[in-house]
Amino acid sequence: MAKTVKIKVFRYDPDIDKEPHYETYEVPYSEGLMILDALNYIYENIDGTLAYRWACRAGQCGSCAVIINGKPKIACRAALEKEEDVTITPLLQFPVIKDLVVDLERGLRRIERMRPYVERVKKAPRPEIMTAEAIEPIKEFRECIECWACISACPAVAEAWQEFSGPMYHAKFARLQFDERDVEDRVKMAFIEGLYKCTTCRACVEVCPKEIEIPEKAIEKMRAIAVRTGLGPLPGHAEYTSRAIKFGRTVDKIGTSLLEMVQTGYAARVKNPKDTVGYFPGCLTDYRLQEVGKAIIEILTKNNIEVIVPSEFTCCGSPLIRAGLVDEAKENLVPKNVKILEGLGVKTVVTGCPGCGMTIKRNYPELIGRELGFETMHVSQYLARNVDLNVNDMTSVNVKATIHNPCHLNRGLGAPDDLENVMSKIPGVKLVEMEEADRCCGAGGGVRAGERSISMMMARRKGEFIINSGAEACVTQCPFCYIQIRDILKQLGYEQIKVYDLADLMVKSYRGEKP
Repeated sequence: MAKTVKIKVFRYDPDIDKEPHYETYEVPYSEGLMILDALNYIYENIDGTLAYRWACRAGQCGSCAVIINGKPKIACRAALEKEEDVTITPLLQFPVIKDLVVDLERGLRRIERMRPYVERVKKAPRPEIMTAEAIEPIKEFRECIECWACISACPAVAEAWQEFSGPMYHAKFARLQFDERDVEDRVKMAFIEGLYKCTTCRACVEVCPKEIEIPEKAIEKMRAIAVRTGLGPLPGHAEYTSRAIKFGRTVDKIGTSLLEMVQTGYAARVKNPKDTVGYFPGCLTDYRLQEVGKAIIEILTKNNIEVIVPSEFTCCGSPLIRAGLVDEAKENLVPKNVKILEGLGVKTVVTGCPGCGMTIKRNYPELIGRELGFETMHVSQYLARNVDLNVNDMTSVNVKATIHNPCHLNRGLGAPDDLENVMSKIPGVKLVEMEEADRCCGAGGGVRAGERSISMMMARRKGEFIINSGAEACVTQCPFCYIQIRDILKQLGYEQIKVYDLADLMVKSYRGEKP
């Protein structure tokens, strides 16, 4: 019997339906079949009333974009997997005309208002010739096929599209800003359209069929220009950025710092170590979440990993870079940390903060003009990939927990599964699924400091997902996410749901303590 796959499709015809509903179809499976092929099969062989868009079938027009199992994708380039059933729904943020067809008028009108064409002061010469060097800064942005997937995936757009136009628009602003022929002030236009409301969660990159790096190559570079021209950073960024430059930390110290608690240098020696790593604590762990830092060191040593903590370090620079203060980070912070971390003489530096890890791994080489002398990994990455985890010394923690997967770990460092892989090995943890576990909590990209209202709107949605999961605890491994989720659960009146860093929970298992 031929293998079939069940396709669950959103259906809504306003002429006959009071409410949307779903219909399930069985489609013959063959290797290489795409979602668009399945929709065509349904239309041609089962139900000719199904409405959906498609044109080129070559991944160039963007018209067939839909949401497939919760992620926006272009249907002609989304493979149909035989191992799983598929749910297809229309793009978000747009009214549904019928079934999978949405009304794009509100989005198209917004494009018209931004004047998405080269503004000139005089008529262009003919023929107009651009050098390869002039084309390079805008080449990637010209790949955009306007499929609207990034708009549908963006958590900031979902909460405040009137204030934040979204990734696709800001890619267009960047394309024109970096085009030497254009004379319009595109940075100012981008600022008005919410340049500082992006959390740099990279959800747009994840769903983009052309893999355009909008947060790094559009948002952050446009913010850097905004700073140089006096538009940025926002008032909420000023305090922590100036503190980082003056004192090396973005926050004031509460209690004894982690560096003061541990013996720096060889903070944790072990006999016959399997590996030796450097540990970069970051600002929040050093000054606010010291117990998390101590737990990370203890967990590594429990697994026969020798840990070197530098006797000094400075802010990684991530908060400054995300706010557009790239020059300040490059001049005051990055060179100090590179010298300190390379001076440890280790092959691997681990971080407990995904933001620190992503900045060191992705931004530092560009800022210093060379590769680093060590590999950077988040601690959950390191434990999942490089360590045969010691489970014999663990005891049951007996907790029903859900996972919030931090954006800068999942998409920034390319580790979508490592946090769950490590957590699943802790005895007594009953994992429960949360809706959109990888959805941004609103803490990143300088939005919590600069645009608190939008940040907390995003946090509220994340908080509701956590509450609805029925979990007793939410586990993450990012200091910013930890604080954001703790704050929103308190605000929503659910303080009884505990928030743990993975290291908090893991070290309790090693110590035989109850959560």
